[in-house]
Amino acid sequence: MKLKSESEKDAYWQSLYKTDQDTLLRLPTDNITAYDSLSTTLMIKTSLMFEIHGKEVYKKNNVVPILNFTHNYLSKANLIFWPIINQCVEIGGYINNFATGFPAYQLEAISNNFYQYSLSGQEEKYAKLVDKIEAFPKDPIIPKLVAAYQNQKELRTLNIKEVIGQWYVQPFKNLKEDFCFQILKLSDDNIYIKHGEYFQKLLLLDDGNRMKKFKIENEPFGWYYKLSSDNQLKLYNSNHENLIEYSQCN
Repeated sequence: MKLKSESEKDAYWQSLYKTDQDTLLRLPTDNITAYDSLSTTLMIKTSLMFEIHGKEVYKKNNVVPILNFTHNYLSKANLIFWPIINQCVEIGGYINNFATGFPAYQLEAISNNFYQYSLSGQEEKYAKLVDKIEAFPKDPIIPKLVAAYQNQKELRTLNIKEVIGQWYVQPFKNLKEDFCFQILKLSDDNIYIKHGEYFQKLLLLDDGNRMKKFKIENEPFGWYYKLSSDNQLKLYNSNHENLIEYSQCN
């Protein structure tokens, strides 16, 4: 994919933008695996552009990497793709003011994909959260993107052994959505949290008689859940402050 001229590079970026707008965003909502496949493919193609041509291939008016990041719903893929976002920030331009700008727009995507929690209006926390993401291991991007997609695809083939509980999604303390998420045991005998059609493995941190403590595997912020014996679920940040006390779905 070595492109020689600037016009060839511009045309390639334009083709990725067109695929995002005209194909990805128009896929049927009931075929989430097809959506993940295409969104991952677009991230891979963007990563290849940076890998082959260096960060200078990114121009200040290019929105493609920004859209790749926010139109992806695989939580781990956001972390894998973060070095690409960093290179865009080094160049500057649209990424600083597109939508809510960097880092607000990107942090909102991460907190939503991991927790369906909103960081809107919490600007004072952004710098520390970015530092936590920066500390995440910088793995080879393309093979890790493929692995993240394959892992989610395989999880969707597993059977549900037990529904441990379900609660209403709450992006804010004072806003409860009319749809729910679940904590499940799947047929591999692991525990998962399921937001929409996306499964994330939960790691057991503390197995008390009256309270269990879980964190999402690979989450970057140090946040965790506490689940009581009567199925009361709460989300905490790394300072042990309660972010959300969820309401159970009937």
